[in-house]
Amino acid sequence: MFHTPILSYAQNGNGYDFKPIFSHVKSIIEKADVAFCNLETTLGGTPYTGYPRFSSPDQVVDALIYSGFDVVNVANNHMIDKGWKGLKHTIEKIRWNGLASIGGRLSPDEKRYTLVNVNGVRVAFASFTYATNGLTIPKEYAYMFDYIDEGTISQTVKEMRKVSDVVVVHLHFGQEHMTKPTDAQRKVAAVCIDNGADMVIGTHPHVLQSVEFVEKDGKRKMIAYSLGNFLSNMDQRNTDAGVILNVTYDTTEGVIDINPVSTWRHRYTKNGKLNFRVIPVETFLKNPDELLTNEDIKRLKEIETQVKVLFPKISKKS
Repeated sequence: MFHTPILSYAQNGNGYDFKPIFSHVKSIIEKADVAFCNLETTLGGTPYTGYPRFSSPDQVVDALIYSGFDVVNVANNHMIDKGWKGLKHTIEKIRWNGLASIGGRLSPDEKRYTLVNVNGVRVAFASFTYATNGLTIPKEYAYMFDYIDEGTISQTVKEMRKVSDVVVVHLHFGQEHMTKPTDAQRKVAAVCIDNGADMVIGTHPHVLQSVEFVEKDGKRKMIAYSLGNFLSNMDQRNTDAGVILNVTYDTTEGVIDINPVSTWRHRYTKNGKLNFRVIPVETFLKNPDELLTNEDIKRLKEIETQVKVLFPKISKKS
């Protein structure tokens, strides 16, 4: 999420440069065979704005590429902050730069899912959002995205299952700031799994929620209800923490390993300017730099403890 203070930090004489924010997590993300993120803003043109209606510079995509991401989700409650034209340009900009986009379509003929070839393995991604903050677009553009609907999800996941080796469904759902998934989250995640999804990845609560494993069809399936916040200027409790969830998947056994890397949005003042960076918690606990205060280190320890509870590592099928 690119709130106004983050836009101000990234602004320079040549436009905007968001890449330094991600310099400490780049090496982690780019190691993945395929890396996915939720882009909770539009590339909707000027004037650039933060909350409540986001519009960020196109240079955001440069930072996503720099960081090592391959698949970018656009389906969330801010996706039409700048109308259908803003959504259209966001999808186009992502694709023009060689990244895969999910959660939004440019024509009625496009499928609701995106297939990505990962070292010969076909991985299908789809995404749905619970709402768009009360905003709407003209009916003739309704094909551009889908709200969470059990019937639509069931049909889509079944189609994905037929054409792919791995099915990943992203759901933008749940209640903000709640540390436990709601019954509604559990229900729709179960619909995904029951119809053939291998992984369900959730965002929206802005805080970390638990991961669960389900044995079905001879494979281990995974539901991660909320990965927290990766980047934002939010200051409510726990909204400064997130997880890079490394998942190892075997096409025969399913999810065979997860390795969560806890992250912290570090916001600090230097030379009179508010700065932002995303840092891997464990790395900076072992080797804190001069920008971290004692209070910062205390917060890093809290996050690391929380992640160990919510994201237990697995190494083999039980």
